[in-house]
Order: sequence, then structure tokens, then C-alpha cells
Amino acid sequence: MTLIAAVTFGILGLVGKASQEVITSGILAVLALVGFSLLRMRSQGERISKSLTEISARPSADRFFSEVDDRDEIREMISSSREVWLHGWTLGIHLVSYADEIRRAVARGLHIRILVIEPNSPAMSIAASEAENHSASELSSNLEANLRRLVSPITGAVSGKLEIRTLSHVPHNTVIASDPSTEKGKIVMRIATFRADHWQRPTFTVTRQNDPGWYEFFKAQFDKKWESANPYASLP
Repeated sequence: MTLIAAVTFGILGLVGKASQEVITSGILAVLALVGFSLLRMRSQGERISKSLTEISARPSADRFFSEVDDRDEIREMISSSREVWLHGWTLGIHLVSYADEIRRAVARGLHIRILVIEPNSPAMSIAASEAENHSASELSSNLEANLRRLVSPITGAVSGKLEIRTLSHVPHNTVIASDPSTEKGKIVMRIATFRADHWQRPTFTVTRQNDPGWYEFFKAQFDKKWESANPYASLP
């Protein structure tokens, strides 16, 4: 637009079709437009440069980690998925909070794998030393009671399956995964802590769609642990 105006005024000046005042005013207007365009381009360039700087800068860990797992999200994962993985030391809060949802989902067709520390094992003693206000015998007793409730017979037909295996070592994190072998797979990771409150554990989520490399890494880690674990109980 600015170029067209400049050419037009130049032609008019050459052929004498416009007065010198008109031409001068037009040239000033063109220069004003050029100046405005340059300022706008500079402003846009500064915004683009700022955006690129923000993208290339290391993101804050506060934007990556959360301190708690979302209970509603976990409940939805259990009730709407075809396969779920739960893995941790004893999963005390999870096995108590979601026991009813787990059993109902298994009856409908959910396949769930639960991977925990072997009760009364040396690993449980190590876990107790890293936990707060819990002895190894208390942790083992609570875990066994929670597992017995989970695998107690279900009235009616059971279309799914619940598998429980145990480890002889202390895992470094808690894993909650939904449909891990599908394109919509999601894995929630909670990093283990030393004598810290349950709600202070750094938590993050990876998905197959958004984080394929790390997703496959964490999935493979669970698969290896599962294959090395000891069968404990199952339902049905």
C-alpha cells in the first residue's frame, strides 16, 4: 500500500498533474506510513524474540511437578480404562480409597495389575525406615489386610482380572497407569521421598502421545519389575 502511494505521487509529479503542495503532502504522508510500518515491524520482532527466548529457556520445575496426585483423575482412570497399573511401596492410601472402584471395574472387565513390596520382607523393613511413624510389621499388616479385601470373592460374574505381585526391593516411585499399551496411554509418576508427608511427593505425568520417548522408558521399567516380581494373589 505504501509502495503504491509513493509510485503514484512520483508519477503525478513527473507529468505535472498535481501541485507541489499536494505532492509534498503526499510524500510526507508516505514517510509517515513508512515510519509507522517500521515501528510495527520492530515491535513484532521484539515480541517474536521474547517468545523464542521463553521457549528456549529451561522451564521452571514448578510448572512440571505437582505435590499431589489428583484423586478424581485416578478414580476416572480406574472406572473408564480397560487396563490399569498401580505400583508403589504399599499403596496404602490408594488401596483403601479406591478399593470399591477397583472391584466394580474388575467385575465390568478391567484388567488391573498391582505391584507392591513383599509383606514381612527385608524390603519392608527398609521402607519402614524411610517412612514416618510406621514400623515394618505395621506396614506389612496393613498391606495384607488391604490385599485380602481386594481379592475377596465378588458376587456375580467377573469379566476382568486383578493380579497382585510383590517385590523384594523398595521401589523409587509410585506408578499409576491407564491403558498403557494403547495410543491414549498415560502414566502418573510420584517420586519416593525420605520421611516426608505423602502429599509432598513430586508428581508428574507422561503420555504416549506427548512424551513418547520417556513414556516408553517408564513403561519398560514397570514391565521389567512386573516380570521379576512374585505372584501373590489374583481375582478371579
